[in-house]
Amino acid sequence: MTLRLIRVPQLASTPVQMILAVAALLFGLFAYSLLQTTQSSARLHERQAALQAEVAVLAQEKADLEGLRAYLATDEYIEAVARNEFGLVKPGETAVVVAAPPAPDSGRVAKRWWQELFSP
Repeated sequence: MTLRLIRVPQLASTPVQMILAVAALLFGLFAYSLLQTTQSSARLHERQAALQAEVAVLAQEKADLEGLRAYLATDEYIEAVARNEFGLVKPGETAVVVAAPPAPDSGRVAKRWWQELFSP
């Protein structure tokens, strides 16, 4: 029994095949880079839209607060507060205080909820 060595044919790599392999590798790298850039751009656009919506909400709140500030500085508001809160009247007016009738007494002594629930 004799052993025979079988020769495996080697793949001959020509310069064209090497250039194609390098080109395929570079194409893959560029495709990956393009995918990463596209995803990053999409995330930035979403963030921009969210921030623009937040700016719109804050601008509306600012406008509301400026309107309230302008109203609080008017003579009408100051007069309303003076009349309602402090009971002031203009010269020549008479202040009238209306007393509400007393609440009807139900005869029950108020209890806390746990006393009401657990009392015999």
